[in-house]
Amino acid sequence: MVSVSLNDAAWQKVFDHFEIEKQLDENGCAYVTAVDMKSIGGREPRLMAKHDTMESRPQIFKRNKCVIFPVINGKYIIFRDRKPYSYYKFQSLLDDLPVEEYQTQIDISKFDSFSQSKEFSESQAIDYAYVISLLKNFTGEQDLFLTIRGRYRSADFDFILPEQDHQVNVSGVQIEVDSGYESFDKIYLIEVKVGKRDDFHIRQLYYPYRDWITKSDKEIIPIFFLYTNGLFYLTEFKFGEKFGETTIVRKRCFVVNDTPTLDVRIDSLLKSVRIEDEPVLVPYPQADDLDKVIDVVANIENGYNTKESISLYFDFHERQADYYGNAAIYLGLIERSESSAGRFHLTEFGNKLLNASSRSERNDLLLRQLLKKATFNEIFMQLYQDDFDEDVLNKTFVSSVIRKHTPLTGTTPDRRASTVISWFKWMLKNISFE
Repeated sequence: MVSVSLNDAAWQKVFDHFEIEKQLDENGCAYVTAVDMKSIGGREPRLMAKHDTMESRPQIFKRNKCVIFPVINGKYIIFRDRKPYSYYKFQSLLDDLPVEEYQTQIDISKFDSFSQSKEFSESQAIDYAYVISLLKNFTGEQDLFLTIRGRYRSADFDFILPEQDHQVNVSGVQIEVDSGYESFDKIYLIEVKVGKRDDFHIRQLYYPYRDWITKSDKEIIPIFFLYTNGLFYLTEFKFGEKFGETTIVRKRCFVVNDTPTLDVRIDSLLKSVRIEDEPVLVPYPQADDLDKVIDVVANIENGYNTKESISLYFDFHERQADYYGNAAIYLGLIERSESSAGRFHLTEFGNKLLNASSRSERNDLLLRQLLKKATFNEIFMQLYQDDFDEDVLNKTFVSSVIRKHTPLTGTTPDRRASTVISWFKWMLKNISFE
C-alpha cells in the first residue's frame, strides 16, 4: 500500500476541486494559482510545487504523467510530460564515471571556515570547489569570477510544451542560481546539490539559462554540481532550441587530496573484523545507494533528523527517507532518539565516521563495519575465494545468504538482495583488495 504524504493529500484536493485530470485530457495542460493551491490544498504553495526529482512528485502527478512549472509570480502550469522531458535521468552515468584525483595547489587546511572532514552545505561545497580551483580545472578557464548568486525575478521568455502546440509564457517568476561564474566570454550557471540524486528537474537550470540568454551576449553554460561522500561530480549540459532538447557536453568526478580507491590488505582486514549476528530489531537494508546513506547521516547534525525533513532535503518520498534512515541504523551510524519521538541522532561510531580526515579513511571504517554483519561477511568471503568475480553477486546466491542469517522469508530476501548487491558493487568500485 502506498503511503499518502502531505503533498499527496493536498494535490488530490486541488485536482478534484478544479477537475484538473479532465483539463489535462482535453487540453494537455491546466493552470492553477498559488492562492487556490493554499485555499483548497491547505498547504504552502512553495512546498506543493517543489518536485525537484521524479520520485518527489505527488502520486497524482505520477499517475497522470504530469509536471508543474511556474509561469508568473503566483501562477503555475501543470502539463502532461510522458517522456518526461522535464527531468534528466542520470541512471548509471555518474556511477560509471572514473574518479579522478585532484591535488590542490594551496594548503586548504589553513582555511578554518572549511570542514576538514569535508562535510559541506551546498554553498560551502561550491565555494570549496571554487577556492581550490576545481571549477577552473573543469571549465578550462584561467580567469573565473563569482558574479551571480541567490534569488531574483526572471525576464520574459517562452517555450512550447513538448507534447503539444501550446506556448508557455514566463514572466517575473522567482529564479534561484546557486552560483554563477563569469569569464571574459562565458557565464557558467551552476545548480548545486549535496547528496546523490537519480535525476533532477531541468527547470533548475533551464529557467536561469533562458533568463540569462536574454541578458548577455556571452555564451551561457549550465552545469549541475553534485557533492556526495567526498566526491565532486560536475556535469555540463547543453540546451537545444526546443524545450526538452537536453544533452550532456562533458562530465567528470573528482576526489580532492585523496586517492580514488582505498588499498586494503585482506589478511589484516579479516583479522580485525569480529562477525556479529544480524540485528533482529532493525529492518534489513533496502537503500541501494551507500553514498546516499552517508549523505543522510552527514546531514543529521544539520537538522535533517526526521524522515519528513530528510525527504524534503533529498527530494524523495518519506518512504525512501525511512529506508535510508533504517539503513544507517543497521550500520550503527545513527539511532532513534528516546527523548524525542521520530528523530534520529548520531551514534559514537557515526561521529567517528563523519570526523574521518579523508574519504579513504571513511571508506575503511565503513568497510569494516559492513563485514561485521554475518550476511555481508559470508558474501565477501565467497567473493574473495572467487577472485572478486562479480558473477558471485547474483540474486539467487545473495538471497540465500540473507535467508540463512535473518528471519526474512518469502520473496523479501530476493527484494533485499538488490541493496546488498549494490553495496558490494560500491565496495568493489571504491576499494582495491590485495
